[in-house]
Amino acid sequence: MKIIVGLGNPGEKYNGTRHNVGFFFLDQLGSHSKLNTVGENLVFSKNNKLKSEIAETQAAGEKVILVKPQTFMNLSGEAVAAVLNYYKASPSDILVVCDDLNLRLGISRLRLSGSSGGQNGLKSIINSLGTEDFKRLRIGIAKNKVGEQESEKIYESLQAKRFVLGKFTKRELPVIEKMINRAAELVVEFIGKKEEIKARTFET
Repeated sequence: MKIIVGLGNPGEKYNGTRHNVGFFFLDQLGSHSKLNTVGENLVFSKNNKLKSEIAETQAAGEKVILVKPQTFMNLSGEAVAAVLNYYKASPSDILVVCDDLNLRLGISRLRLSGSSGGQNGLKSIINSLGTEDFKRLRIGIAKNKVGEQESEKIYESLQAKRFVLGKFTKRELPVIEKMINRAAELVVEFIGKKEEIKARTFET
């Protein structure tokens, strides 16, 4: 079983914002031909008990669950914990996809564990699950390369909060779309395979 969690904020006003890149990723993943086996995009349904929008499918003999937490970013861990409990899954079964203000737009990083790096959704998940040992795909949204040691200060600044809640510009959209499509191909490649996905950094 694979559980892929895309982080973001619920509500129409947040559509297209940089902080909602996890939702954007799941929408693209749900349109992938390997997952929409009947030729239609996967449909997300709201599950109040799990505090999420959920889409389920089968691919390469494996159950795949796509999750959009509806708790707002800072409480993402509540939804993820509920989902893992319901499906009797463990942290090793999930891949969390989120924005990363420490990485330049066009760069993404796949890690098998690690700290939150200041990202509040990851921080909430770590607190709720009591572990940092889960896979995460961090999609860069920054205009310039930023030192990771400054990550906590970066995310907490008022300027950063305004930036992540802003929408992608016309120049940024083609870059983020290309990156998300590439990342989706990487994720789909490992569905149904026994070997674990490996940590890596890649760019468009």
